[in-house]
Amino acid sequence: MVLLQLRSFRSWLVSSDRSLRDTLNSIFWLSCVLGIVFLQFRRLVVRLLRLGRVKGRKHGPIVQLLWNICFYTSATIFLLLYQMLLIRPEVVRESGKYFPQYNNAIFATACDPAKFEIITVVLVAFRVFSTVSKLSSGDYSVAFSSALCSTLLLCCFTLRLENYSILLNLYLAIYSTFEETFLLYASQTDQKHNGKLTVFVLLKCGTWIYLFLNLLPFEFLIPTLYARRELFPLKLCFWLWYCSCVWNSPLLKLLYHKIYHPHPNDCAGGGSAVRCILSNDWQSFRHFRNLEHAYLELMMHQSRARANAATTNENATMTAFQTIKCVVSLKRKLKRLRENKEQLDKYK
Repeated sequence: MVLLQLRSFRSWLVSSDRSLRDTLNSIFWLSCVLGIVFLQFRRLVVRLLRLGRVKGRKHGPIVQLLWNICFYTSATIFLLLYQMLLIRPEVVRESGKYFPQYNNAIFATACDPAKFEIITVVLVAFRVFSTVSKLSSGDYSVAFSSALCSTLLLCCFTLRLENYSILLNLYLAIYSTFEETFLLYASQTDQKHNGKLTVFVLLKCGTWIYLFLNLLPFEFLIPTLYARRELFPLKLCFWLWYCSCVWNSPLLKLLYHKIYHPHPNDCAGGGSAVRCILSNDWQSFRHFRNLEHAYLELMMHQSRARANAATTNENATMTAFQTIKCVVSLKRKLKRLRENKEQLDKYK
């Protein structure tokens, strides 16, 4: 029964009369399914982490990193095999003709639109799920970049640029696998070992520079810039997504740290540029920082109240002392007046 349902679902996905609205509907429902799978995955991993006596505050980041590593590793293997076995032979065959359909092999159209649609739906659904998770954690710039990447993939799908989309997703999956692995190792490294953390940051910066400053500009950015006019939506989406990736780069994070984190309390890394670049849990940092500020303000208010109370007690003591002093002096004066009056009465 389950196999029949899966076959009917597959036939519905690969049907040729599907519109973009149906594709978006499939993306929505698949992202919901990914959310349910993620909840079960988190429950399983949290149990294992509790058995390993890992601190509770580290469970959330570790689960998210492991989830991303599993997906990107699977995507890397699948996309690599798909590109080598299905797309590359077709590109070589078309390039050998006297009048090929395209000037650049990266703009090769879809060999099998149905399979290309399934791949796009899965990748975009995961991007949508990542966007929602980043929004929930308060990482708005990364969420915006993920949303732009989803738009770029949908643009490639509508233009039937299969080789473009598969290669781009393959490079991003490889890079994301390495990046998430570095972050996972860094999260399990003691904060006192700055040498290891520095190595992780150098590896992260090196992979980012190789992908976004060496590979993508020459294989995607420049060919897209000089593409024909019909590909203007692709140019716009790619440029916006590329600029968002540069904005979220570790190099700009380092510059941001130098400018806006002069005090250790302003930075999630405690004043360390290395830990600041590797830190992604800014929501928890802001939460605990606000709690700390509220606690300090409460203690300051209590100390002021105590100081005012002590000053009030001091003033009351001084007033009572002055009153007693005045009463004693009045008694002395009255006593002298009585004595003087008695002496006068004697002389009379």
